[in-house]
Amino acid sequence: MALELRCLTVGPLETNCYLLWDCDTNSAAIIDPGGDAERIIDEIRSMDLRVERILITHGHIDHCYCAGDIAEQYSTPLVMHPADVEMLQLGLEIADQFYNIAEYRPIKPSEFVSDEDVLHIGHNRVRVLHTPGHSPGSVSFVADVGIFCGDAVFAGSIGRTDFPGGCHALLIQSIKSKILSFPDEIVLYPGHGPSTTVGRERRTNPYLH
Repeated sequence: MALELRCLTVGPLETNCYLLWDCDTNSAAIIDPGGDAERIIDEIRSMDLRVERILITHGHIDHCYCAGDIAEQYSTPLVMHPADVEMLQLGLEIADQFYNIAEYRPIKPSEFVSDEDVLHIGHNRVRVLHTPGHSPGSVSFVADVGIFCGDAVFAGSIGRTDFPGGCHALLIQSIKSKILSFPDEIVLYPGHGPSTTVGRERRTNPYLH
């Protein structure tokens, strides 16, 4: 029961969209489809993956711009935390500066998750951590390959908290109590930029000291 992943940098804000799949069954999840729907779909087709879920780390538009299109294409559940449903609408005004909103298909979440929920990709478990601060409903997805942490923490930085619903103190608490509770060698896959590790951020991230 092994998981594989592929990262695609998509959309005008260079969001990391992750394809995560079970090697035995080709069952797959798409994490944060923030743009370039056709490119994501082409990758899925080229690897003959079977999409079981679309996972949204948070409701900012650069992480879910084409989630509605892809969910319809594959008739698959769209999963997020209920506290960020409001963000889907609030983000459209900001998104209009970067995206063609005329082509935007409204997102209709069909499955809501909470802290410590467990999802499955094929035979593999994916645990949900509620990691608010960047937004009220931000979550991280914990799999055998690492933690998909959205915009909570980056390599050497942390997520912005000046958007509606953001809270710096809560974000720091989420990172320290949830993400940094894992062993140093665990890989972090953020919503933008390169991957990092728990240990590297614990030692060197200037926002966490």
